[in-house]
Amino acid sequence: MKKILFANKYSFRPDQFEKFEALDGLETLYLDGPDAQHYDQDFSDVNGIITFGFFNHNDIKEWKSLEYIHTTSTGIDQMPVDYLKEKGIILKNCPGVHSTPIAEFVVGEILQMYKKFFKLKKQQEQHIWQADWDLMELEGKRVCIISTGSIASHIAKRLHAFDAYIVGLDVAPRNDQGYYDEVLTLDHMDEELPKADIVINAVPLFPNTYHLFNQHCFDLMKDDAIFINITRGGVVDIDALQKTLEDGKLMGALVDVLEQEPLPADSPLWDIERLYITPHNSFAGEGNNDRVFNIIYNDTKEWLESAK
Repeated sequence: MKKILFANKYSFRPDQFEKFEALDGLETLYLDGPDAQHYDQDFSDVNGIITFGFFNHNDIKEWKSLEYIHTTSTGIDQMPVDYLKEKGIILKNCPGVHSTPIAEFVVGEILQMYKKFFKLKKQQEQHIWQADWDLMELEGKRVCIISTGSIASHIAKRLHAFDAYIVGLDVAPRNDQGYYDEVLTLDHMDEELPKADIVINAVPLFPNTYHLFNQHCFDLMKDDAIFINITRGGVVDIDALQKTLEDGKLMGALVDVLEQEPLPADSPLWDIERLYITPHNSFAGEGNNDRVFNIIYNDTKEWLESAK
């Protein structure tokens, strides 16, 4: 019998927990509180854990019987990956579960900038009737998406429907579903950034992607380009982006993620014109619950069966 701890209950329904508990050969435990804090309990006999940030606050070395971790997130940068590899501990994540809401979020933000919805809403609040004829269209725009993974491909699919020209850059570029007009290797960034009307970072944070977007990249972009970051804050040098915007370059930039989260109330970033900050919110969507549960359930079932 394997013991598994639900440290992150996510927002699963009672019927989903019942289905999980019915897995053969499994005893399911639940954490009495959030996973993002320290616990003095003895977990040395627990074999698996469902979590997001538990090991940011608790010492994984105290888990003497740990065999299996499943994070509720797509990213794994919050996990002690080197230690897990050393100990042979299985690490599973939830790839693709947030691709739909993130892609819709990105399209919404682009349209807000192009159609000036922020400005028009302010006019409404001030009871001002004043048309703005200087609105832009997505059709024909050149969009450069850094990554051709699940999130990036969902974004490409939606922007393709607007008749934008989509270029995907990746270490190993893919175009399985044909939503990109071009796919190129990542070493073409210097060639593609000056051509793009919209640049979207969808690449995960790895040691080799830390501050991938630096001052050099922003200097290459068009003066009226849009920049969007929706994966991890560490991929973007925020000081370089701040300087770029303060120098009057870029139509606007959206950052849903930052290296320091939550952003302190006294940060100067809040007040930068044309910088749109959202609180790591792009992944939220009504379908996430079922997508996350199905992946965790199937992966855990496979783990249990392989251990027999």
